[in-house]
Amino acid sequence: MTDAAYGEDVPGFTYSHPGMPRLRRGLIRAVERISGQPMLRSLYLDWAAAPPAGETVFDAALRLLRIEAGMRWHGPAAAVPREGGLLLVANHPFGIVDGLALGQLGMRLRGNVQILTNSVLCQPPEVSRHLLPIDFSGTAEAKKASAQSRRLAAELLAAGKVVAMFPAGGIATANAPLRGRAFDAEWHSFMGRLATVPGVTVLPVFFHGQNSRLFQMASHMSYPLRLAMIFHETRRLMGRRLGMEIGAPVPSDVLRTLPKGAVAADLRRRVMRLGGVPDEVFVWPAHVKW
Repeated sequence: MTDAAYGEDVPGFTYSHPGMPRLRRGLIRAVERISGQPMLRSLYLDWAAAPPAGETVFDAALRLLRIEAGMRWHGPAAAVPREGGLLLVANHPFGIVDGLALGQLGMRLRGNVQILTNSVLCQPPEVSRHLLPIDFSGTAEAKKASAQSRRLAAELLAAGKVVAMFPAGGIATANAPLRGRAFDAEWHSFMGRLATVPGVTVLPVFFHGQNSRLFQMASHMSYPLRLAMIFHETRRLMGRRLGMEIGAPVPSDVLRTLPKGAVAADLRRRVMRLGGVPDEVFVWPAHVKW
C-alpha cells in the first residue's frame, strides 16, 4: 500500500486501499489530508530516515507523538510470568495510540509482541512485522488470511510468545452520537480460545478516555468517514498522558473452568472493572454500511 497521492511512497500511511470503491477512497484521503495525516506522515518520514538505535517502534512513535503511557498496575508487575504464552487483552477507545501503548507494554514485559489488529490499520513496515492482520471485508481471501493470523496467534502463544489484541475488533463508539460514553462492540469469542491455550496467562488492560464527539458523529454517518477521522483523533491526543490500568494476570487454568463461550465475557468484565465503567455494548446502527 502506498501514499502516492501525497507525492511519495509511504507504505500503509492511509486508511484507504486499492480494493475500495473510488468514491470511498477519495473521501477517506480528502478527510485525512485536512485532519492530521500530513503532519503525522512527516513525523514518520523524518524518523524513518534515521531511526535511533535501540529504540522500539512503539517507544519511538509515542515519543514523537509526545504521549506518555501512564501504566498503573493493580498488583506487582513481577506477578506476570516471565515464561509461557502471554495474552494482553484491552478495550479499544482510540485506534492508533492505544495500539502503540499495548505494543510498548508487551515489549517491556518480554521483548516481543504480535498484535492481532484490523487489517485496515495503516502498517508502515517497522510496525507491520509486529501485526497479525484480521480482515473483516468478508471475501473468501479475507477469511483465509484472517484464519491464518488466528492460527499463528495460537501457535505463538503455545510457543511462549506475547500476543496482544483488542477483542472488540474496532474502536469504541457511543451508542448515541451526540452524548454519552463510548463502548466497545461485543468482544469476539475467538479471544476466549486464545485465552484458554494451555500454559497461557492473560493480562487485562483498560485504557481511559475515548475519541472526540466529532468521531462519534462520523461513526454514525459513514464507516469510510469514521476511518478517515482516525488520524485526526491521533493528532488530537498529541502531548497528552494516556491512562492505563493493568490488572492481575489470569492463568488459563482458571478460564478453562468457565462454560464454553463465557471466557470472552468474563475477561471483558475484568477489563471494564479496572476502569470502573459499565459493561455496555456498542451496537452498529443498521444504516451504517462497512
